[in-house]
Amino acid sequence: MADVEPGTGARRDTGAHPAAEAGRFGPGPVLRLEITEHRDGLFDGAWWPYSHRVNIEIPRLIGGLAGHWDPVTRIGVDLETWGTLPTRLMVDGRVVRIDGYPVADDTALVTRADRALFSLLVVPPEAAPEAAVAAMARALDPGNTAAAGTILNETGVRPGHRRR
Repeated sequence: MADVEPGTGARRDTGAHPAAEAGRFGPGPVLRLEITEHRDGLFDGAWWPYSHRVNIEIPRLIGGLAGHWDPVTRIGVDLETWGTLPTRLMVDGRVVRIDGYPVADDTALVTRADRALFSLLVVPPEAAPEAAVAAMARALDPGNTAAAGTILNETGVRPGHRRR
């Protein structure tokens, strides 16, 4: 979420999640996961970060994945969404490699140590709570074949959303 700096009109990222401020979720990442044996859907989960601050949000994501997809060794994200990225981050004493791709596809690719690759829909932090929840539910549908951009458009996340 962004606040307006008094007297300047400039917007600054506060790191607060709109849904958290509304009391809808507790602290930590908004992360929905569904891990299936068959992995029939296009996405393995959905992620709704609080902000675009990669040094905060990627560790939150990895913390949310702990116990599900351990150990995470690499995260690939969209450069258009996240901007400049570090090549690696230390998370809970482990080095996690960060890859950036200029593809504007609203996904994150998570790699485990066994080289298993999982795909997450990334819902922009600015999304309205109802639209974000609808987008995450659609991404988790095992029969989903829609790409991330289609899901975000059709659930109302994309209208009015400014890409960075």
